[in-house]
Amino acid sequence: MKLFLRSVALVMALSVFAFGCGKKADINKPIDKIQAEVQKMSVGDLEKSARAYADAIKVRQADVSKVSEQLKALSPKELFSGKAKSIRDEAAAITRDVNALTQRYEIYARKFLEKGGDMAKIKIS
Repeated sequence: MKLFLRSVALVMALSVFAFGCGKKADINKPIDKIQAEVQKMSVGDLEKSARAYADAIKVRQADVSKVSEQLKALSPKELFSGKAKSIRDEAAAITRDVNALTQRYEIYARKFLEKGGDMAKIKIS
């Protein structure tokens, strides 16, 4: 339980650091709204938005690694317990978030590249 609470606190702290006061990545923002929005955005704004999504993806990918480590740490008996199911459910939720963030990131990144932006500036590492 302590590990879980520490993980949640770390994710919250990283989120504040990663997103700061700039553009925010929103996994619930409708795709059609983003597609319309990018048509009017400057290269700088596209870069900020794409970078916000890239940063959010990095945070969530780190969460996937943490959850994987939690699963690896379970004994064979625990792998069939409710604890393992809870961890697998968490991993599935994180994966859904990463997929949603990536889909939105790609829209901003494609338009950024189309307008002559340098992809190295918004790369997801």
